[in-house]
Amino acid sequence: MNDPIQHEFDSDSAQNDVQAQDDLQAANPSDGLEPAELINSEEGLFPIRAVAQLTGINPITLRAWERRYKLICPTRTPTGHRLYSTTDIQQIQRVQSLSAQGVGFPQIATLLGRESRNTQTKPRFTQPSPFNSEIDDQSVQNGPFEKTQETDFQAKSLIERLKQAVMHLDPLALRAVEQQALLWLPPEFVMRAILIEGLNQLEQREAWPDRDLSLHWLGHHLRQRLEWWLFQQARKPEPDRPLTLIDTREADRPLRAQELLLVMGLAPNFTVKLLPPTLSEAQRVRLINRWQARHWIRLLQPTDEAGPGPGSFLSGTTRLHWCQLLPGEHPLTITAAGVCQGGVIRCQQYLLRQLA
Repeated sequence: MNDPIQHEFDSDSAQNDVQAQDDLQAANPSDGLEPAELINSEEGLFPIRAVAQLTGINPITLRAWERRYKLICPTRTPTGHRLYSTTDIQQIQRVQSLSAQGVGFPQIATLLGRESRNTQTKPRFTQPSPFNSEIDDQSVQNGPFEKTQETDFQAKSLIERLKQAVMHLDPLALRAVEQQALLWLPPEFVMRAILIEGLNQLEQREAWPDRDLSLHWLGHHLRQRLEWWLFQQARKPEPDRPLTLIDTREADRPLRAQELLLVMGLAPNFTVKLLPPTLSEAQRVRLINRWQARHWIRLLQPTDEAGPGPGSFLSGTTRLHWCQLLPGEHPLTITAAGVCQGGVIRCQQYLLRQLA
């Protein structure tokens, strides 16, 4: 087997007598252990020879992962031989998977330690400032990672890679960015600080070949990611979280970066769903009435005007809200037609009060 780090540690393999015995044990299953120490899988512990056969990882490499990076912590027999539990084997397989994706062993050790710390306590997240490519201090403190200069650099690097993938219309490169981000960051933070921030920066970029096509493609891609995240939020419906449906007036228009942030900001307080973008106006009204939604939020582009609303066709339990997000932290205004206009945070605060 061509092990990527075996050569690095070959020179250390004979420094310890117990390690040398482990090597012999891997080559000769009955050697190196006393009869009482021949632990089998029925007792839940495996000698290093069995683990090497199960995982395909050389015993030298297994000891290197333990000694250098503390990736595995097997128990020991009275004579010092390693015994691995099923949990240890699962950890080894996790290390194999991360390494195959190009993650370095120091980073794997950090990630596994972070996962272990968060098994007892569910992480809490606060909303980062919109369009902040720096990792938000409060969000980092409540999230499952520690803020470092390396993490800040990694976030910026991921955003740049995402922008390049979108400008070249490369779905494989975009997927690779998402996979790497999710190794280190919680899904909500990946959505806000990597994917949506990348879309925001691209929206502000003046021109490149196929700009409209690229933004349309990324917008629909992020809609799919947002719908998955909303589904996770709504898996345990609560009676005090009324159903709120959101759409754009134009059929099949992708959501802009500010609009994506607004939807995520409302989700903790309401059961939020996006209406299918291909439905006609009449079909949307029928669906809203069938679902008995409490609120219907319609998103307008900055240049749009609110048209005649379908209020007379809605059931008496549904309230219609128009929202027009403007660039930056624009102050909140309510037009004569009842449209709330302003920056994303001010509009979100207003809607939270109206929907409560």
